[in-house]
Amino acid sequence: MARTRKPNGEPRKNGTLGERLKRYKYLYLLMIPGILWYVLFHIVPFYGIVIGFQNYTLASKSIFNNEWVGFKNFEWLFASPDFFKVLWNTVYMSLLKLACGFVAPIILALMINAIRCKPYKNVVQTISYLPNFLSWVIVFSIVTVIFNNYTGVLKQLYSSFGWEYTDPSTNENTIIAFLVFSAVWKGVGYSAIIYLASLSGIDPQLYEAASIDGANRFSRLLNITLPGILPTCAIVLILNVGGILGGDFEQILLFQGGNILIADKTENFATYSYKIGLQGFQYSKTTALGIFQSLFGAILTIATNKLAGKLGYEGIW
Repeated sequence: MARTRKPNGEPRKNGTLGERLKRYKYLYLLMIPGILWYVLFHIVPFYGIVIGFQNYTLASKSIFNNEWVGFKNFEWLFASPDFFKVLWNTVYMSLLKLACGFVAPIILALMINAIRCKPYKNVVQTISYLPNFLSWVIVFSIVTVIFNNYTGVLKQLYSSFGWEYTDPSTNENTIIAFLVFSAVWKGVGYSAIIYLASLSGIDPQLYEAASIDGANRFSRLLNITLPGILPTCAIVLILNVGGILGGDFEQILLFQGGNILIADKTENFATYSYKIGLQGFQYSKTTALGIFQSLFGAILTIATNKLAGKLGYEGIW
């Protein structure tokens, strides 16, 4: 098909909009389910943010028939003695998970990629993926069986040697490390898929040329493999940074288990929203908190993407 031309006479690489729709019609059809899902669950409910500026009650017949209070919910939020404690807990745990959860999949992907025996490689990949498909309820049950202070497997093992044992999942001094470790363990295999796909896109001829030039495996790793996956690393990091104020709601709530000391250490925005919103029926304040999280996440994403652009990476836009 001959290329059409722009008004200034330059050839148009992709043609007009109608030509592109006709040429890539099947690709656009594949986009429809994703677009519909996004519209139904993200765009349509967007009008609900007005609750954050109202004194919303369940007794009202319409979302727009409530007292308008402006920024009072935000003032309450920032004046609350719990807000900055929860903010610190959320950022602290998220940064630890981000640091460990960002590096671990890369290392795992490099290790799996280095396996030359294909059947063994497939087994390792499958085993590493499995934890991601377990719900946090199942993971919590497994942790209880292994680490419980009274009947846990480790408790019995320690007792047989006469050693003192403390359950790390119920100890306020070790709970943060335990939550980070369990989150990384659960998601590392699935996250490594992205890097394995990126590794498969590196031209094998580069490794062959490096081998001919006398480069050893470590040198090829530093000069070919890592630079080859750095663009993917940049995109993953940008996307993860935007979720710093999120957090694993199920994980935190299950491991808190009503323990006040652990709750004080691990309370994040996800569980805090649940407690003041669904349990405390303060829907307007919860919405204000959600707006703050979204804006903060958007700012972080934009800033990280801009930083990636300055460092020479494409980013997400």
